[in-house]
Amino acid sequence: MRIAWINEFARPTGGAERYVRDTARELAGQGVRSVLLYDVNATPDPAPSMLTPFEGAFPIVDLGRQLRELAPDVVYVHRLHEHKALEALAASPFPVIRFFHDHRLFCLREHKYTAISKTPCCRTIGAACYPCLGFVRRSETWPGVQLASLRGLRAEQDQARHHAAFIVGSRYMANHVVAHGFERSRIHVIPLYASAPPRLGAHGQRQEDLLLFIGQLTTGKGLDVLLHALPRTARPCRLIVVGQGRQEVKLRALVQALGLAAQVSFVGWLEPEALSAYYQQASCLVFPTRAPETSGLVGIEAMAHGTPVIASALGGIEEWLSHGRTGLCVPPNEPAALATAIDHLLGDPTLRSQMSQNALRTFEERFRPEHHADRLLAVLEAAAGVGRLAG
Repeated sequence: MRIAWINEFARPTGGAERYVRDTARELAGQGVRSVLLYDVNATPDPAPSMLTPFEGAFPIVDLGRQLRELAPDVVYVHRLHEHKALEALAASPFPVIRFFHDHRLFCLREHKYTAISKTPCCRTIGAACYPCLGFVRRSETWPGVQLASLRGLRAEQDQARHHAAFIVGSRYMANHVVAHGFERSRIHVIPLYASAPPRLGAHGQRQEDLLLFIGQLTTGKGLDVLLHALPRTARPCRLIVVGQGRQEVKLRALVQALGLAAQVSFVGWLEPEALSAYYQQASCLVFPTRAPETSGLVGIEAMAHGTPVIASALGGIEEWLSHGRTGLCVPPNEPAALATAIDHLLGDPTLRSQMSQNALRTFEERFRPEHHADRLLAVLEAAAGVGRLAG
């Protein structure tokens, strides 16, 4: 089987890109051949580490013509916004499968939390998007904003509905996609996965007072909620922040304003080996998102390291986080509740040990790479078979 993977970015900058690279590598082990098509405007300089699983990588120039020349069995689409490319996909003679990594196609703001109150939103797109200011998007060019329309978003949804199949990482996301008029029979829930750490336990004992946050430093990820929770904790604790983002300056200022400079360290993005060390050293990962997560990969990665998780009870998180067993669920946007959960976990070494063992067991049973790859390959092969019959 030959797959044409389509993604705007050809650098491992986020979860979708890491998924594309790592899953192509997993499928290569089962004899699948892959090529990557990317947007040269988004990635003028592809990263060699991103390209290694692919037998070829090409900038998108004329997608329709390129697909005809490549003649893949299946086209597997991830992040793609360019209008002409989307039109070419809609007209493709090859079966197209799309993975919905985020809410971009189901929210005018793309983030699924309200612009003013910053409360989570689970509604379908409609008139309520306008009072939320969902039609105002951030732009990198002057004047710094751009306007989005329901008509344009619905047109893109209409194009996507004709694809052969859709992949999502959670039942939550499947239900949300169905609520927007997509056929449930073509939606496949295949949970995400993490790779087992090559040297689990190699970085010493866990540090009982150490908390870990991993994610983009944006409003949706809720680091500000965690920072407001720290002064409310009864137990002394430290926080390592892994990530970068447009809110970093504001969040660093908040650390200073709250008097947390001695407790909080920002370490930027880390390579897998260094990140694995922090997973193994932390008593728990804190995931205080205010945006409904379509899955929540960092939580699954934490479980692969036997690290308990404290996370907002939103989106697909509760499908992998078992409250009281592998971690603790808390309401979003509530620093006091988050502080209580942190105190509860840090103050009970026996509970942490039990959660660690349960997290490792859950990872082994449900979230190893082969669990995802086997189910995905079955969907790809079914779509390719239908495509060959139709051809």
